[in-house]
Amino acid sequence: MVRYKCIISYDGHNYMGFQIQNELPTIELEIENAINKFIGYDVKIYPSGRTDRGVHARGQVIHFDLENEIPANGVKSGINAFLPNDIYIKECEIVDLDFHARFSAKSKEYRYYINKGEYDPLKINYSVYITNLDINRMREAIKLLEGKHDFKGFASASIDKRKDTIKEIYHTEINEIGDYLEFVFIGSGFLKYQIRRMMGALVEIGRGKENVSFINLVLDKKDPGISHKSLDGAGLYLYKVTY
Repeated sequence: MVRYKCIISYDGHNYMGFQIQNELPTIELEIENAINKFIGYDVKIYPSGRTDRGVHARGQVIHFDLENEIPANGVKSGINAFLPNDIYIKECEIVDLDFHARFSAKSKEYRYYINKGEYDPLKINYSVYITNLDINRMREAIKLLEGKHDFKGFASASIDKRKDTIKEIYHTEINEIGDYLEFVFIGSGFLKYQIRRMMGALVEIGRGKENVSFINLVLDKKDPGISHKSLDGAGLYLYKVTY
């Protein structure tokens, strides 16, 4: 048995998310189908995490096992030959059998993009359009998310109650890049909808509809009903996974 690690980028616009949902279009289904066509037998892949509907990736990581060793470059080119144009294996390497794309990860980096300039219909699937934001207030608020917290208040209300909702965010920042705001979140891991709900809170603060202290309120109350606003997945990218 030989284990392969792949770094993948994809445009999530045409998919219902990463995780297989019967025969609905998902990233996982497309990748497994491509591997199976290339190898000739069923192969299960394991991702670093599952992105939601419409969310993109520049550095998603998966691993899978093959019965016999094939050069990594051959695996990369062979699978890419069967993938649609909006999914691409950027890197492939053979790793030890104890490597796991999810459980071996030390940190994950997500980035979110807001277009604060002129509306562009060609970019609506890759960023969200929001203007008149107080960036200084948002910079003050985003720093309150750093550290180890119970992020239940920023998670999906339907999250499994048995799931550990304590996560650590190591670093955050907001960068101005032309007409765009880039929000960076690096942490141990993130809950379902966590970043999109944190972004929803930051935008409400940037609009002056909530105080900066709203972040602490959600963290203290641990009630997802408070942070009900969730930004669209179009602006969210799984940027990098560190091992």
